Amino acid sequence: MKKLLIFLILVFIGIQFYPMNVPADLPVKEGDALEAPENVQAILERSCFDCHSSHTKFPWYSNIAPVSWFTKDHVKEGREHLNFSTWNSYDDEKKLKYLEKLPKAIKEKMPMASYLIMHKEAKLSEEDKKAIAEWATEAAFDFE
Repeated sequence: MKKLLIFLILVFIGIQFYPMNVPADLPVKEGDALEAPENVQAILERSCFDCHSSHTKFPWYSNIAPVSWFTKDHVKEGREHLNFSTWNSYDDEKKLKYLEKLPKAIKEKMPMASYLIMHKEAKLSEEDKKAIAEWATEAAFDFE
């Protein structure tokens, strides 16, 4: 039992040397970031931007493997899927696709339950969901 514990401690220490390099901040070209109405922008910043923007506030535990791998992988995937910091670099077709999917995503799966465990402030109220859905529907008309 003692050997197993020592082995597990050594493995834990060893995996700390394999960080996942996902920067907290990426450069953003001026004019590329999303500019939504103030109320919607505030909701998105509070609940979505840690994974879906170029500016992430990584918590302390995101530096400890294996949690760091999970956390930073989600941020990397989130940015690849949709990055509000590069919103204006998307073509109209891509923006329309995101605007059409956004109400369903926030109703069914976003923010992710695993994120909400440590970020209770990110939970979307029904009022928040309604504001985002109305904005997305309205904004989509600009691209149709």
